[in-house]
Amino acid sequence: MSLKLISYKLCPYVHKAAVALRAKGIPYDIAYIDLRRPPDWFRRISPLGKVPLLLVGDDVLFESTAIIEYLDEAHPPRLHPDDLILRAKHRAWILFADACLRDYYRVALREDEAGFEEALARLHGDFDQIESAVTGEPFFAGPEFSLVDAAYGPLFFQLDILAGIHPAIFDPERHPRVVRWKEALVAHPAVRASVVPDFRELYLDWLSMKDSYLAQLWLEGEDGDE
Repeated sequence: MSLKLISYKLCPYVHKAAVALRAKGIPYDIAYIDLRRPPDWFRRISPLGKVPLLLVGDDVLFESTAIIEYLDEAHPPRLHPDDLILRAKHRAWILFADACLRDYYRVALREDEAGFEEALARLHGDFDQIESAVTGEPFFAGPEFSLVDAAYGPLFFQLDILAGIHPAIFDPERHPRVVRWKEALVAHPAVRASVVPDFRELYLDWLSMKDSYLAQLWLEGEDGDE
């Protein structure tokens, strides 16, 4: 059955679905839309007006976590563990990734330094929780890439770009396991190949249009390089 992913180029939730597709080696087509001016056909089929959507034949799946769970069940071998208790724990950490993404957006978009520091402290609090949950290397639970890794890859991929602007985004002394895990995910072929080739440039263009503390730092650094 043919699969088609409906995407916005910078959306980490779409990235999550694409990572799962690539990690499992599932063939798929992809269509990009402009969420500021979504086409009428997208409005008709998207219950929430958001991406990603996964078109499975004539069926439409929405919500990124539901999509990756479907992909894992429909296309073996599974990225989830076989043990039911461990699988439930992994599902919980996948849900926690969405909370981390919300805190990441606060870090990216807070308008002043005080707001940025407050948001970063909240994100680091999330990392405190994850630090004790990472049980293996190089990935979340060991040498094998799991669905949890697919969920966190997009978060770390975008945060890694922000860390080039403000290195305190990651604290290797406070979160050594998280940082090692981040580095493994950012380098993973499924994570890197699941975004457009000019993702970094598009992302920084998007950031530069925001009236945020990190945008100001980025633009000041660009001016200083001229």
